Amino acid sequence: MRTPAVGAATGAATRSVAGVLRSERVVLRAYVLFRLGGLLQVVIGAVTTFPHYRPLGAGVALCAVVFGESFALIAVGLRLRRVPPRALVAADAAVMAGVLVVGGGLTDRAHGHTWAYFVYPFSLLASIGFGLVFTGLVSVFALAALPAAAYAVTAVTQLGEPVWNAVPNSVPYLANAGVAWAVARALRRTGRELDIATDTAMVKEAELAAERERVRHARLLHDRVLQTLETLAREPWITDPGLHAHVRAEAVWLRGFVRGERPVTGNGDLASGLAGLAEDMARIGQTVEVHTAQLRSASERAATATVPAEVAEALVEATREALTNVVKHAGTARAVVRAELSGGAVMVSVLDNGTGFDPATLPPGSGLDGSVRDRVAGVGGRVTIDSAPGAGTYVEMRVPGLKPRDPSPLSKEREAGS
Repeated sequence: MRTPAVGAATGAATRSVAGVLRSERVVLRAYVLFRLGGLLQVVIGAVTTFPHYRPLGAGVALCAVVFGESFALIAVGLRLRRVPPRALVAADAAVMAGVLVVGGGLTDRAHGHTWAYFVYPFSLLASIGFGLVFTGLVSVFALAALPAAAYAVTAVTQLGEPVWNAVPNSVPYLANAGVAWAVARALRRTGRELDIATDTAMVKEAELAAERERVRHARLLHDRVLQTLETLAREPWITDPGLHAHVRAEAVWLRGFVRGERPVTGNGDLASGLAGLAEDMARIGQTVEVHTAQLRSASERAATATVPAEVAEALVEATREALTNVVKHAGTARAVVRAELSGGAVMVSVLDNGTGFDPATLPPGSGLDGSVRDRVAGVGGRVTIDSAPGAGTYVEMRVPGLKPRDPSPLSKEREAGS
């Protein structure tokens, strides 16, 4: 059964992105507002100082270029719901440098240090967009350097501004872009941290819900099944000693489960777990022949893959379910269990000579299809079922991908001696 905790673990692959999206939208709003602020500078400069442009029509055309390109970038950002793509913003830096050069050529030299040179305040505000879009500080400064250099050269060569004044006036391009980069970086980091915190809270909430469900199930088991089993184990109502011992053992196991204790498969060893399982099934009259010689031999060899405890537990419990199906449906009290370890994979099979069945008619959610397959699949394995009416049933459970273990000290000594 899929528990909330399992669902939360599976959903961890789909991370929350609300915080990231929110931070990107804040950055987009800042980009749009600063760009509009730059356009406002254009309007103020162009309207109040238009007589100082040499060809008035050329000045109007330059304003149209600035507005058209700015609105295009804003439209792209609003459509994408994030800042415009880096390629467009990089092209904007080149356009901005060109606008500064052209604007300087159109401005009357005598008024080059006034609002008549409107592209200067516009480009200062627009350069903030470099820091909002690009995540690498070197790229931000490289882009801001284009309009900064264009302004400095134009101011000195076309507008007659002294070098000692033009160079400091170009520094704000780098400063604006750098500060914007730092602010955008902090916003994006906050968004990512918010998403991580949201994911953590969701996982913890799912784990809490799973624990509450486990407690509820444990209470139901305690009040109904456990009390019945303990009563049967305590009173002399069951006359068969083997069955009585089996009920008592099941009651002990169930009480540990109710308390939240992890069921232990033998001593964590697959071979021991299968041997203990055979003893359990013998108490209810089933004869299970267990073959684990190859498994034990392989486990003793150095550098041989070992079976992790969780894999051993899953295989033993899946084998228990397969044997229970033999008792219920196969019409036989005998079964053969074999375990082998080779090629980095562990294999456990269950064979009976019972009535058999058509695997194609196996109903979904049945013991073999549900409990056996789910347990083995939970540790990365697969199950193969081979059966036919009147021909018995063969169930093979295989888990690949086991890691080799380090050689034991004794094996290392032997290798060194050889």
